[in-house]
Amino acid sequence: MKTISIPADGISDSELQFINAYDDEDGSIVFDAVRSDSSKISKSMNEWPWAQTIDDFAASASKKSLWRYTVNVSSGNVSKECITEVPTYFGSVNPVVSGQKHKYAYAAVGAIGNSNAPPQGIGKIDVDAKTMDVWYPEQYEFCGEPMFARKKSDNPSGNEDDGYIISVLNNGKEKRSEIVILDAMNIAAGPIARVPLGIAIPHGLHGCFASSEECNWSAEEIERRAKLADKMESRGNMWNEVKSDFSGLGLRLDDFEEYFGDIL
Repeated sequence: MKTISIPADGISDSELQFINAYDDEDGSIVFDAVRSDSSKISKSMNEWPWAQTIDDFAASASKKSLWRYTVNVSSGNVSKECITEVPTYFGSVNPVVSGQKHKYAYAAVGAIGNSNAPPQGIGKIDVDAKTMDVWYPEQYEFCGEPMFARKKSDNPSGNEDDGYIISVLNNGKEKRSEIVILDAMNIAAGPIARVPLGIAIPHGLHGCFASSEECNWSAEEIERRAKLADKMESRGNMWNEVKSDFSGLGLRLDDFEEYFGDIL
């Protein structure tokens, strides 16, 4: 175990959003992360809505940007390099290169240059060339976390960006959300598919894409789990009922059928 200090430069390193890290050929450790600069915050977020204009947002939200850290393990020196000052959020990479050297990072990005702005567009950042391929939706539409999904192909190209970017887009005008899918090789072309969800999902809600069969539930399985969740929620006041026999939840195992019915 070795402790290495990160030199201070006026921006806090305590709220890093890590994207990826790898061992470089010279023995250094390289990691890319989103930094949060809170030095210009002058307004609290105690009241809702906490930002109704872009000026409100800039005054109450930290400015986020993508940085590269290089740690020389032998000397203990740490260098920092800004990859882009365009506001970046929810950074990710192709899972294939997780823990390995990567060329591209994907992020939700602000839409007014380097000025502080909420996540709105989808950016593909070439971390070596420090360039960005970006798509911006309408001014009343806002994208969340970009998730990388690899293409299924009998003859994969082997390119790091051979896949799709999936994100949830919130339409602020119509109060509804949809899933947008972009070709990772050509982000600027915009979505190749848009799937309306029929509901509004809070902007910023995020997760991950998984290709495992354990996560690919059928419609029947989703419906079964939803019914179980509804039953548990509707009978939530029973969780405090205490039985004489031992149970950490206050329920005996033979009570489940009585309370929740046949859920299998």
